[in-house]
Amino acid sequence: MYLDHFLHIFAALLPAIVILVYIYKQDKFPEPKKIVFKTFLFGCATVLGIDLLIPVFDHFSEENFKGNTYYFFDSFIRAGFLEEFFKSVVIIFFCTRKSVFDEPMDGIVYGVAASLGFAAYENIDYVRYFAEKTSILDISLIRTFSAVPMHALCGVMMGFLISLSIFSKKNNYLFLVLSILIPVGMHGLYNFSLSSDLISHEIANVILFLSFLGAIYLFREMKHRQSEGRMFHQKYYTITINNFIQATTTVLIFYLILNFIVNMNF
Repeated sequence: MYLDHFLHIFAALLPAIVILVYIYKQDKFPEPKKIVFKTFLFGCATVLGIDLLIPVFDHFSEENFKGNTYYFFDSFIRAGFLEEFFKSVVIIFFCTRKSVFDEPMDGIVYGVAASLGFAAYENIDYVRYFAEKTSILDISLIRTFSAVPMHALCGVMMGFLISLSIFSKKNNYLFLVLSILIPVGMHGLYNFSLSSDLISHEIANVILFLSFLGAIYLFREMKHRQSEGRMFHQKYYTITINNFIQATTTVLIFYLILNFIVNMNF
């Protein structure tokens, strides 16, 4: 019995740890391991806030939506917005406050760490649940090449855009909004393609592939700039609680409007 629990946890954590270690080693000037590890743990802890709000979101959607509208709300708002919101809280209010957060590559590393922290905890539940219906190896392999890297890729995009918000000389608030808007869109469309018959299930694979290519490009660009010493080290913008709330509210309203449009047409 204890061996089964250990195997479940090991199989769930291994993909996230492997990806995080790989991403960490891409940084020419590595972040303190202690802070990266704490970021990973805080990412795990986001489930506490998410689990408190999920019943509220579930009750609302079950009472008001059905069909594709229900799937849209479930994918983009209940899952996408809620999860990416809490990940961004970790990155912005813990990681960016550290003095070692001094270049865009740092945002990518911490973004992946926070995202994979949540993904690892979520993966434990999935592996334990589906292990009763299929083998641990099968479900672990499926999620190793699907949901877990999807969370990591959302973390890459979120962390990079948060970095642009802080280190760029202009469009800081726009980058902050995009740091939530784009990962929620990636996450939501991935989930929606798997749950709704409105679009092809293959869209999920397309999102993974294109996001993967984008991540490769970003890493090459960041490493090239690091080698040439052309990274940003001066912070031009501080993300406060007020502008963070404004940005996340803007994103939530945007996806609620899209949800309304889906409700009107489908």
